[in-house]
Amino acid sequence: MTSVQNTESETAAGATTIGVLFAGSDPETGPAACDLDEDGRFDVTQIRDFVAARDRVDDPDIDCVVAVHEPDGFDGVAFLEAVRQTHAEFPVVVVPTAVDEDVARRAVDADATGLVPAVSEDATAAIADRIEQSAPAHSEDTETRMPISDLTVESERRLKEQALDEAPIGITISDATDPEEPIIYINDSFEDITGYSPDEVVGANHRFLQGPKTNEDRVAEFWTAITEDHDTQVVLRNYRRDGSLFWNQVDISPIYDEDGTVSHYVGFQMDVSERMAAQQELQGERQSLDRLLDRVNGLMNDVTSALVRAADREEIETRITDRIGTGGEYAGAWFGRYDATEDTITVAEAAGDCEGCDGDVFDLASAGEAVALLQDVVEQREALVSTDADGVSGTADGDACVLVPVTYRSTTYGVLAVSTAEHRIDDREQVLLRSLGRTTGASINDALTRRTIATDTVLNIGVELSDTALFLVELAGATDTTFEQEATIADSQTQGVLMLVTTPHDDPQAVVDTALGYDAVQDAEVIVSTDDESVVQFDLSSSPLVDVLSECGSRVIRMHADRTTLELDVRVGTEGAARRVLSTLRDKYADVELVAYHEDDPEQTPHGFREELRNDLTDRQLTALQKAYVSGYFEWPRRAEGKQLAESMDIVPSTYHQHLQAAKQKLVGAFFEE
Repeated sequence: MTSVQNTESETAAGATTIGVLFAGSDPETGPAACDLDEDGRFDVTQIRDFVAARDRVDDPDIDCVVAVHEPDGFDGVAFLEAVRQTHAEFPVVVVPTAVDEDVARRAVDADATGLVPAVSEDATAAIADRIEQSAPAHSEDTETRMPISDLTVESERRLKEQALDEAPIGITISDATDPEEPIIYINDSFEDITGYSPDEVVGANHRFLQGPKTNEDRVAEFWTAITEDHDTQVVLRNYRRDGSLFWNQVDISPIYDEDGTVSHYVGFQMDVSERMAAQQELQGERQSLDRLLDRVNGLMNDVTSALVRAADREEIETRITDRIGTGGEYAGAWFGRYDATEDTITVAEAAGDCEGCDGDVFDLASAGEAVALLQDVVEQREALVSTDADGVSGTADGDACVLVPVTYRSTTYGVLAVSTAEHRIDDREQVLLRSLGRTTGASINDALTRRTIATDTVLNIGVELSDTALFLVELAGATDTTFEQEATIADSQTQGVLMLVTTPHDDPQAVVDTALGYDAVQDAEVIVSTDDESVVQFDLSSSPLVDVLSECGSRVIRMHADRTTLELDVRVGTEGAARRVLSTLRDKYADVELVAYHEDDPEQTPHGFREELRNDLTDRQLTALQKAYVSGYFEWPRRAEGKQLAESMDIVPSTYHQHLQAAKQKLVGAFFEE
């Protein structure tokens, strides 16, 4: 825990500060805890540990939280969600280190006070504004003896005059006994702010600062407070001596004489033009976002409902295309199925202005602007915008069309084309459509999984691949060992594959060193080692074999590799899927032999249970659980510690244990669920 102390707030008697809890580490790029602490309004305490930070929220000296969100570090959105369980309205500003639509959606759902990307311009100022607007200031409620009373009357008078003259905000004093309430004193800061000298101001009423663009309602509010003799604060558009406009925050307080009659008014003026400009910019951004949400909220809800009701992949494609293409938000839409083996995209469904392009085929190996765009969408897995000049099917003159990849983890199922003639598709809308593409991909994967689970029988296929170009086969030959697959995890963010295997090799580090020489291996490490075998992790940039099996909707049950052969047991739901697996493998690899083909009754196996649980777990939860299992974390004594497993995932131990605990809770809940 780091306490960043605010010296000024501690030493200045009667000063008020806002207690800020900075939860998480300082972003590499963006505002740090010390940046906020330099602002005299805040007393900042930084805590990097999730649990310790959550406990500190309940302390009375904490008025607001700034939670840093890092994809592989402190989970600021999870922290916000934890706070919301007991504090529904406590101010929490989330600061993500990277812009991510999922993070934004989760933060909005959890009612974040503010969402300020760490890399945004003037992020520190934006965070400070959010804190000041939402968090109450607190101060020590103690009486402090003021030694000024020890001065002589004349010395005290001179000291107070000097304090007024040199105050950093504009100060005026008006005579309340005169009906015109003339100004009898201004300090230097008032002249700096307005440009008016004492000779021009003394004897005049404050109205000289007003002009055509001054809000009359705010002026009326101001004079009502004066008439009723109570404190007030208003923000007005006032005019300087040179005619320029500025936003003036005016605080007025009455001063009473010994008889209890108001004798004077003291006014405090502060130029808040920069703050108002920032607030107006934020308000404009929020209004723009609200307009976007108004347009697509109904669409997203309808699409989600349609995806839930769809029974199979074909119905999913039909429902989503029809809703987007004919719902009124967009001009048209089409859905193209991606065939990885043929490297083609075939338009399977079309609606709206795109109707009629059903059956169009894009050969991604050919030339052309439309093909190049579709290639980029498939390879980069990012939404891209095309124009009618690009020749994309269904795009009319002047239309814009966003091409959205439909993906689930490392598998690309197709491309969704959304055409519009009435508005350009900005970055935020692309983010929402990209999210819709991932949701659709997950639904297609679920449909394929349900088909496997719900079928009367499942098919188990055993094949042997004799191809030394296969990664595990080649590595087994190079290190004279064998490998048994324990877990294969597709990374939806990097499109890579995390593979955990066991090997009897007596020097597992030598296996790791050899693996690091392969182009496809981004990283490798020994997770745990015993006298009998070791668990080794390979982080692969890609795995053609895993991609092929995933595309076919199959599940790997067993994988064993030696120096010549990869033995593979795969489970599928239909004979058609089985034929597709064999055909795809034979197209890609030189020597593929079918060694087993038989049916199983799914009621006799835990396959359905595992599939449902696997789909319920997030990528991180599944990774944490599988690593803990294959590394002996659940054994006693443990063969691996949580810190070691956290380092292998490049996250802090507290975050690893959050993922592991969530996975265990889902596992136990699924087991006991009736």
